[in-house]
Amino acid sequence: MIDLKYHISSIVAIFLALGLGILIGSSIVGDNLLIEQQKKMIDRLEEQFYVFQEREAKLEADNKKMTDIINNYENYSQAVLPLLVNGRLEGYKAALIVTGDSEVPAGMVNALSAAGVEIVSNVVVLAHINLDSEELRNRLIAFYNLDSKTDKETLRHYVATSVAALISGVYDPGLVEFLEGNNLVKFKVASFGEPINGVIVLGGANNINNYYVESFDQGLIQYLNGQGIRVFGVEPSTVQYSYMSNYQENNISTIDNIDYSPGQISLIMAMEGEAGHYGIKDTAKKFMPSLPLKQLGEGN
Repeated sequence: MIDLKYHISSIVAIFLALGLGILIGSSIVGDNLLIEQQKKMIDRLEEQFYVFQEREAKLEADNKKMTDIINNYENYSQAVLPLLVNGRLEGYKAALIVTGDSEVPAGMVNALSAAGVEIVSNVVVLAHINLDSEELRNRLIAFYNLDSKTDKETLRHYVATSVAALISGVYDPGLVEFLEGNNLVKFKVASFGEPINGVIVLGGANNINNYYVESFDQGLIQYLNGQGIRVFGVEPSTVQYSYMSNYQENNISTIDNIDYSPGQISLIMAMEGEAGHYGIKDTAKKFMPSLPLKQLGEGN
């Protein structure tokens, strides 16, 4: 649809240019062969313009129809979701770390709650993780006792492993104060020292300037894997820069459509033990885990 609008705009611009050319040509030399050719070209362009206009109208109608279908399927999935997830993870304690620049989908939070998951730690990585400030970089170098020439990527890796250590049970009040005081991360909910069953990492970026999957997320996941803590990498379906391929390098389950109920169901079932790469993007191996259809009649 965007291409059609571009073509239509181009045709309109050509109309104006040709019209101006005819006007100037007529005032200089009167009617001649060049002007006739320009008129014929305008007629052809006018025909093409109307064809594009009709095609755009059809595409808009088709797009609305498809959007309505998707919304209806999502409404249906939302209705079925409680029957599939209620109580499946009762007593499960998880940490949620938001590393990308997307909001946490409300549906994901509701699905986790319905399944019985308790979010004992909620961490948000803040914009200062870009480490553009030389002063901040120097504070990090001093805090971690690193070489003065340590680059941004390495510094982010240190911050990531610190966050992973904190949520996995290594409580250091000075570290928490340092990270929050320098606006690197925000601990919205934190039960430091409490054992957790798994960690959900919400990634994906809409702005390339917020894309730190290789230096931050990788360090975070690798530390947690080393501690034997299960990690689940998720992102909304609409992000411009996907983290899925990077996450999959670390042998963790991934869900690339966490903003929709099928992705939320996939997350619950992955946390229950159905490991895999689920969703709608090229990196997904399967749309969803196999559903326990017998439970639709049991209501858990």
